[in-house]
Amino acid sequence: MASFRVAFTGSHSRSVTFAHIARNLVKQGVEVCFIMPGAKHRIRYLTDMGFDRGRILDISDVDKSYDPEALALLESHSSVTASYMLMSDRLLCKKGDKAYGYLGGVFKSVSKFISDNRIDIVFSEATWAYELAVCAACSHAGAEFIVPHSIRIPNGRFGFFSGIFQDRLVRINKPKQVLPLPAKFRAEHAPAQPELISKRHFISFFRHMNRFIRRTAKDETEQNVFGLVRERVVREFNLRLSGFSSMAGIPSADYVYMPLHIAPEASLDVLGGFRQNQLELVRSVARSLPHGTLLAVREHPAGLGRRHHGFFRETAKLPNVVNVSPYADGSELISRACAVVSVSGSAAYEAAFAGVGSIVFSDMFFDELPTVFRCRSLEDICEVLKQASNVQPDKHALAEFLADITANSYEGCVDSAEIFPKAIEKENARMVSQAFMDIIEYYSSSERPLYAASMSSRWS
Repeated sequence: MASFRVAFTGSHSRSVTFAHIARNLVKQGVEVCFIMPGAKHRIRYLTDMGFDRGRILDISDVDKSYDPEALALLESHSSVTASYMLMSDRLLCKKGDKAYGYLGGVFKSVSKFISDNRIDIVFSEATWAYELAVCAACSHAGAEFIVPHSIRIPNGRFGFFSGIFQDRLVRINKPKQVLPLPAKFRAEHAPAQPELISKRHFISFFRHMNRFIRRTAKDETEQNVFGLVRERVVREFNLRLSGFSSMAGIPSADYVYMPLHIAPEASLDVLGGFRQNQLELVRSVARSLPHGTLLAVREHPAGLGRRHHGFFRETAKLPNVVNVSPYADGSELISRACAVVSVSGSAAYEAAFAGVGSIVFSDMFFDELPTVFRCRSLEDICEVLKQASNVQPDKHALAEFLADITANSYEGCVDSAEIFPKAIEKENARMVSQAFMDIIEYYSSSERPLYAASMSSRWS
């Protein structure tokens, strides 16, 4: 393999996971850079691990002056607009016109950094606006933008996706084996949200307050101290007034199941995009149901308190909607449903293994399954629901799909080290790093040249 250079973006404790992966890649001869949103303690964590400070870009220092030419160039290299990026970011969307200057500055700075360092692949999340701008910068500078993400089913595995959406799974043509389907599948879910105020939260809060006072918290992906306090208080208030304890269990009548996304969340804000307003989506789906069929709406168990308590009063007013308890068994709700509706969630994927038709409103890697229907217009919901409700399960197609996904995914955890501590355990880091090497070797052995390594800098 020729000399190959990769970069990782970093935000919150996901940067810790990436750092452990990167350290193993360096041992195998890969040159590594980092693109960091600005938190000084995370940059210090990288340098303490031995990474060269000269190969770490701190984008909090970029020129934030408004540059319409840079934004136009960004949009010409992106599948979404600059406004889409900002409105998908739970924090940057509150910064007004100054946010456009920041986004243009990130695009220019990262494009130059990629070219100057001859980076071939950027491994990243696709959650924050700056990461979406990094994707555009990769396109402009000639690098690949790859997102490692859990594939949900089978459990404990992850794949690599090209671009900011989860529709293009990188397939490296590994041999696949079609096996009989297990009797039952259950999608992998994040652990349920713990108590809203805990020892861990206090420690995290005081550390953040210390950084805020010392003015080292210049990261556009981190709340300020006042925002954190307000969020915790509001979540506790919403949790007490939402009435979850009095919500029904599994309905006895026919129903379409609609589990809600955590809000805010990348699977809704980025992947969902134009379907961010879940209350309006509930109304649209309910409006499309035939008489005698209910819409069962369920809060995400890991998102309790994040949504305004008035949401569930509004859904309860609709004549054919029932709010079901977030503590009800999600798998049973899926298996008994006429159909499942989700913006981009794993419930639609899990429904295929239960023989239940489902609808998604985003292009997803699993929507090629014959039981998963992509709805592109709210006006089409009625017709698409009919198709999903009358679908005939195809076990052969399901087994073929599962074999393909398994062959092109990897065992291990690439998620936040704070939520999933095993992500930085030695054996997991070793196993995951080998998966990254597979992707690197796949691109390095392709007939096309190493992208950024063959290009000169495009920014003076």
